[in-house]
Amino acid sequence: MLGQTANLLENTSGSVVRTLADISGTVTSPVGDLLVGTAQLAGPWLAHTVIRVEGHYLTLAQGTAAVDVGFTYDGESRRFLIVRPATAYADAAVLLMLHGNGGTAENQANISYAADLVAATGNWVVLPEALNGTWNDDPGFSNGVDDVGFLAAVIDVLTHNFEVDARHIAISGLSNGAFMTERFACERSDLVSAVALVAGTLSNNLSRVCAPAQPRPILFIDGTADPIVPYDGSRLGTMSATDAYAFWETLHNCTPSAAMTTQLPDTSNDGTTVDLLRNAGCGSGKEVRLYTVNGGGHAWPGGWQYLPVPIIGTTSQDIDASNVIWSFASAYSAD
Repeated sequence: MLGQTANLLENTSGSVVRTLADISGTVTSPVGDLLVGTAQLAGPWLAHTVIRVEGHYLTLAQGTAAVDVGFTYDGESRRFLIVRPATAYADAAVLLMLHGNGGTAENQANISYAADLVAATGNWVVLPEALNGTWNDDPGFSNGVDDVGFLAAVIDVLTHNFEVDARHIAISGLSNGAFMTERFACERSDLVSAVALVAGTLSNNLSRVCAPAQPRPILFIDGTADPIVPYDGSRLGTMSATDAYAFWETLHNCTPSAAMTTQLPDTSNDGTTVDLLRNAGCGSGKEVRLYTVNGGGHAWPGGWQYLPVPIIGTTSQDIDASNVIWSFASAYSAD
């Protein structure tokens, strides 16, 4: 559960942050059990500014700010990073982004160009961080960490302390973060409006117990040359991308014949192309999508090539995963 932590911190100008009003632009009660870190802004004289948060480098776009928030959950110090417009407005929509195995909140923000997405849309990207860099994504191999509860607590903190729109909170993730995103969609679909997985499919263990109270619109972005999460599935217990898509088609009561496949424009000479399989003919009233990145690796398309091609494969530039996810999620609200 949420625990009591210090509630005073100095910001960049040396003044004391006593309430969330200092960073969210609205009057709230004292921070209480939250530790609100330094609010740092991207300078107006630069297109991008690099800052340090919790010892990690974070790139901010012009007109954006970062806020570090920590609290105690289940006896552990946990944190999440907010990337938001420098001027915060009421009822902001939120996209949660979960990093991959061994990653950090800042690393995921940089890989996905989260600050550029915030600058373009005016909404917020929120990046929770796993304990020791790994999400407890598989109900069949629990490490004792309640990450579903932690993510629910992050959403609770956001909706009770910041001017965000609880009806427009989508969740996404990369790799291990993608599988964690899917577990959350199975167990706490009531808290999110849309779901997106990048370089993730579906574990066999989760498929046996996944029963969302309210199936949410979901999209997958998977590369056919992913050496870590194979597109065709693996003997380690992950389904193929197409089987994961079909699983959610069934959950949404979709008519298989309503599915449509489109080859997207090949806009970059990087050896990849993208096909979109989508089904909007679903009894749930929601949509299921699969973006197949032909020749694509274990990567966030449109983002950084965060490791060499021989290790993770090619990061396609034919689509921008952040923009694709945001465009998809913004069409839906929690009902």
